[in-house]
Amino acid sequence: METILHILEHSIADTWTMIPLLYAAYLLIEYFERKDSKDDAVFWNLQKYGPFFGALIGLLPQCGFSVLAAMLFCQRNITLGTMIAVFISTSDEAIPVLISEPQLFSSLIWVLILKLILAAAVGFVVDKVIFPNQKILYFQDMENEDEQEEMEEDEEASSACPCCYPQYPIWLSALLRTAKIYAFVFAATVILTGLIEIIGENQMAVWLNSALWLQPAAAALFGFIPNCAATVVLCQLFANGALSFAALFAGLVTNAGLGLMVLFQMERNRKWLLISMLILLISALLSSYLLMLLV
Repeated sequence: METILHILEHSIADTWTMIPLLYAAYLLIEYFERKDSKDDAVFWNLQKYGPFFGALIGLLPQCGFSVLAAMLFCQRNITLGTMIAVFISTSDEAIPVLISEPQLFSSLIWVLILKLILAAAVGFVVDKVIFPNQKILYFQDMENEDEQEEMEEDEEASSACPCCYPQYPIWLSALLRTAKIYAFVFAATVILTGLIEIIGENQMAVWLNSALWLQPAAAALFGFIPNCAATVVLCQLFANGALSFAALFAGLVTNAGLGLMVLFQMERNRKWLLISMLILLISALLSSYLLMLLV
């Protein structure tokens, strides 16, 4: 019973701060969804610089931003590159953990600088080179009637947006949608926290403490664990000298908080989840091994 209470307490502490952020975002989304015209010049212009803004926002020590980015991408309010930029720059618990170790302050500064540069660069490459013709909901018309008919059929098959509540006023609909996504995030956090309690952080540390040249790869895979415990373990190992800076960076690049979990839950086309994970993994490996060569 004590363990269960500890897991619930830990899960609440990890997630409750995202509620105001989600509610504010849903209020904004509801407003634009109910407008007659969805062509908004301000938001359209922001898309040009989305990855840069995403990289800046992701640096803030608040796991709710990765959740928000995934949610906005699933509704096609932001580009894939912008979401990826938020995912890469997100550091979850790394900032407060590294701040608590005065001797690691310089390392923290370098982590933030490098993550900002990498996040923005990868985001722009995704939007301008890999997927230059993304269609953003609210800002672009469908290219042809066939695509529009296909989307309408998909919407009908999914009960015409089951997460929306157009029959209610904006404030209530946004509140219901916030509660719905938070319930999923909280449930996922409880499950993951429970699994980590069972496995034990010491066992995870042993798995990470591998050969020097394998550390970045192991840390990058470890970083995909959507829980703050992953970043805590990475930072503790680095503080104790058991993990290289390059490996720490690799793990922090792939750790997108609960963003990937929300993407898995909300995105109907699973290919975008796989593509996002692949981009994160490649970015983490290339940047970390480059750091090993240069540092």
